[in-house]
Amino acid sequence: MSGPPTSPGLGTNFGLATLIGKPLAVISDARLSGNDNSQVIERLLTISGEDTNVARIVETPTVTPKEVRPLDGAEARLMLKTARSHRLYALWLLLVSTGLRRGEALALTWEDIDLKNGQLRVRRNVQRIRRELIFGTPKTMRSVRNVSLPKTCVQALTRHQAQQERESKVAGKKWQPAPGQPNGLIFTTTTGRVTDPRSLNRMLTILRRDACVRRVRVHDLRHTCASLLLAQGVDALTIMETLGHSTITMTLDTYAHVMNTTLKAAADRMDDALGTDDPKEDSQEEQGPEIEE
Repeated sequence: MSGPPTSPGLGTNFGLATLIGKPLAVISDARLSGNDNSQVIERLLTISGEDTNVARIVETPTVTPKEVRPLDGAEARLMLKTARSHRLYALWLLLVSTGLRRGEALALTWEDIDLKNGQLRVRRNVQRIRRELIFGTPKTMRSVRNVSLPKTCVQALTRHQAQQERESKVAGKKWQPAPGQPNGLIFTTTTGRVTDPRSLNRMLTILRRDACVRRVRVHDLRHTCASLLLAQGVDALTIMETLGHSTITMTLDTYAHVMNTTLKAAADRMDDALGTDDPKEDSQEEQGPEIEE
């Protein structure tokens, strides 16, 4: 049996890959194989010139960004007020106040926290892979970062530390961290094991229902932090560093809906900075100076 011909011609089926780079005259003589897109070949034939870059006619798919639905200030306050009685209240406050990712917050140890100076260091995360909880390093260097803590977070973490010590004493021998778990995890179960990231979803569902707050995901608390910071006039570069975004473009694109309001407020502050002229004075200047008789 003879092998496939080396060049396309009349009466022969060829794939698209075979035709790329061939003269248009040869492409026009070739018939399409069953696996090729005839519309693509037809468009190839309409291009003038044989050295045209085919990649320029490829239509890229339209990517629809996921809708960001953060809580507003009133909703966030209501949810946190309801969470005060929750044993992981400090975690919920931290997620809203600093915008940490779920896996970043659950992988924090007490060594990562400087309560005296109000700082924390993000240097690892935890995620569920099949049936195991795996600790690892963040995907990008931007994700490894220092985050300043509001005073309310410092106070909540201080109380949580004392609470965890009491839980450890009550658990006694039952306090058994999981194998491979870093020492001194902050947000553990009542027996000292790492908190499963998926369990936060269930906790949040109960919490928001008790608070009569609309449905949100744990990740939306991260968006809530960014939106509240923008609304308070914090610049996008600072928010990018706080959230650990890889680029400023990611920050601006993700929170464009809030940025519009912030830009309007910035324009109003510019009026205050430069001083606005009295409209009556502007009207008199346009009429020209008065001439004394």
